[in-house]
Amino acid sequence: MEKDHLINLIKASLWGTGSAVADSETFEEMKKHAIYALPAEILSTIDMSAELRSEWKNSIVQHIMYYAKYINEQSNIPISIPYVILKGTSAAKYYPYPQYRCMGDIDIITRREDFDVAFQDLVHNGYHVIKQSHRECSFKKNGIIIELHRYFASLNNPNQSQYLDDLIIQNITADHVLPDLVNGLVLLEHISQHLENGLGLRHIIDWMMFVDKCLPDDRWEEFKILARNVGLEKLAIITTNMCVSYLGLSKRNWCADIEQSICEQLFDYVLSCGNFGCKWTDDSDLGKWFFSHARGPISTFKLLQERGRINWKATQKYRVLRPFAWIYQMGKYFIKGFGQNGSLKSLFQEYKEANKRVNLFYTIEI
Repeated sequence: MEKDHLINLIKASLWGTGSAVADSETFEEMKKHAIYALPAEILSTIDMSAELRSEWKNSIVQHIMYYAKYINEQSNIPISIPYVILKGTSAAKYYPYPQYRCMGDIDIITRREDFDVAFQDLVHNGYHVIKQSHRECSFKKNGIIIELHRYFASLNNPNQSQYLDDLIIQNITADHVLPDLVNGLVLLEHISQHLENGLGLRHIIDWMMFVDKCLPDDRWEEFKILARNVGLEKLAIITTNMCVSYLGLSKRNWCADIEQSICEQLFDYVLSCGNFGCKWTDDSDLGKWFFSHARGPISTFKLLQERGRINWKATQKYRVLRPFAWIYQMGKYFIKGFGQNGSLKSLFQEYKEANKRVNLFYTIEI
């Protein structure tokens, strides 16, 4: 897949600038980043094969059908107390065509003292609990998942997380929509949440469209205070400069001083991830992910255990094996390092690449 094809297609879809061509690899790349519906309005003008055009069109039609179902479900959430919508339609409203922003779950947050009421409202109206924790609970009905949050932010600094969550809760209104600058902070924190675990272009474009509509130069100082309070000022500046450099966002003076090499590193990293890290499929990518995260004995053990639970299918059937998943995963890395000619060299190369990622995260101050 040529990177230029992807970039030109995004620019043509969002800004109406330039011309675009596409092949099957471009289509697959956009699917992996959950942005394949963006070109809907210009699909007929894009140079591609008739077969690909038909396949792409069918995918967009299916997305629109899901979008309609999603909006209907969101419009009829049976919660009797105040709440706001996070991400989803709150991000899509900044797009030129909101219906072409791919949707996942419906994320909502209530005041903490109202969480139990909201929980019971959903249960009594036929929503089935599929996952539950102290932070949030996931429900499913009519093929749509609703995530009810007690807490949203998951920043490294607990005080910063509490600041953002309190700010969100203070701005809960009857229309279920946050003020723009608070909403932008949520979108920025969403990037932060997924930066290390698989950041895709959908997250980046959500932020870019918010900046386009809500962060001209004369509003930056106001937003900067909020971003600084949650430790995300540097992330906002670097990500925005990257969008200016690669994705067609109009220039912002407040982000112009960032080194282009940092933006290039971040953009290449995002392209390598896909939505929620869906492109991390081979051993090389998982090796880089592991080395990026293993920063001490405790974190290393946790990561070995987590990856082992995923890769050792027997642990999903036999609970007795689960405490030993870390041994299985460590064995996989041992075999990778010493089992084949040149594998140890490959493993060392993955370590170096992971170290670059860690340095990038430190530069972004995440």
